[in-house]
Amino acid sequence: MAEDYGQEAIAELIKVMEDHRDDLVVIVAGYEREMQRFIASDPGLASRFPTTVRFPGFTDAELVEIFTGQAAAAGLTPAPAALDKITELLRRAPRGRSFGNARVMRNLCERATALQARRVTALRRPGPDDLAALLPGDIPDSLSGAGRVVPATDPLAELDALIGLSAVKEEVHRLAAEARGAELRRAAGKQVTVPTRHMIFTGNPGTAKTTVARLVASGYAHLGLLSSGHLVEVSRADLIGPYLGQTAPRVRAAVEQALGGVLFVDEAYSLAGDAYGQEAVATLVQLMEEYRGDLVVIAAGYEREMDAFLTANSGLASRFPKRIAFPDYTDDELTAIFAHLAAAEGLTLAPDVPGRLRTVLRDIPRGPSFGNGRLMRNLLDAAVAAQSERLTASGAPSDTEIITLRADDLRATAPTRDEATGLYL
Repeated sequence: MAEDYGQEAIAELIKVMEDHRDDLVVIVAGYEREMQRFIASDPGLASRFPTTVRFPGFTDAELVEIFTGQAAAAGLTPAPAALDKITELLRRAPRGRSFGNARVMRNLCERATALQARRVTALRRPGPDDLAALLPGDIPDSLSGAGRVVPATDPLAELDALIGLSAVKEEVHRLAAEARGAELRRAAGKQVTVPTRHMIFTGNPGTAKTTVARLVASGYAHLGLLSSGHLVEVSRADLIGPYLGQTAPRVRAAVEQALGGVLFVDEAYSLAGDAYGQEAVATLVQLMEEYRGDLVVIAAGYEREMDAFLTANSGLASRFPKRIAFPDYTDDELTAIFAHLAAAEGLTLAPDVPGRLRTVLRDIPRGPSFGNGRLMRNLLDAAVAAQSERLTASGAPSDTEIITLRADDLRATAPTRDEATGLYL
């Protein structure tokens, strides 16, 4: 239906152009590939548009010059170090067809002007030079507008503090070492291509895939590989539109929200198998390449299903060269996770709790339906509820008893299989 309306509009446009050819000039504009399809959509268009003018993207030097002119129009003079910072931001920025060129510089200048005004108003007696100076600290840390996520601790140290996941930790450390090595080569003046950093996480639910993805995002930002370091988590419901043609804009919106950080696609295998999912995957593959300089996409899900996902599109496997497997936790690791979660809530475990917890775990089958760390969270919530009932029935419990979980609190908390998700919760 939409195509019929478009053909009607084109036919009317051609007629008006011909009727008023002596006093009307029509200029049509757009992306190169799409404009070629537009011209080819009607046999009368090519002859009506005999001249094509191509506008190349600006170079980094030209964009810096544009920024300098916009700053001068605002009464500001960028310091050399400020221009160096902009040059570095441009070097790291992805240059796809949606890159805004001069518009990006205008937005950056407006944000820098606001930051400069905030700095100057904090001075007791700013002089003329202060009012006109644009310093490196006034330049935002990203072109996209997303602020850099500053981790409270070293992301790799935070990763190492996680329980278990030894093979995962080794792989992430290896990725960080590769990134540092590339930066050393770049600092030495060697040419370094931007590698494909997208990756696949496979494993059952509750194995810390999202947690590690968040640490990868902040770690890469810490190394200067991503401009922001935030994480955007999406699933099929966030990417698929109700009608064909509405999915691509949703995927693009999710990618643009994640620029500068990590787009985490949970249960990515659910995108395979139908026309809507194929549209989402095709759009995602295109944008992954377009924004590879300042975006990492992590697709996650069960191992077998992710194998099928990678074969659903011929371009997927090469776009995800790195794969990290997240194993189920052992009983000892799950017990440690339970104790860690309890301690975070100010609770202590009685000596008989670990043994009771291991007994509960032995009765739960291990497989895709096993909840891992998520199961421990739910067990703790149920144990706290049981403890609350015990405390309120005992009269006046002591301060020590109020913060102590006992094996009896776990006796009534054996997990059941959730019919909706199939997980043991």
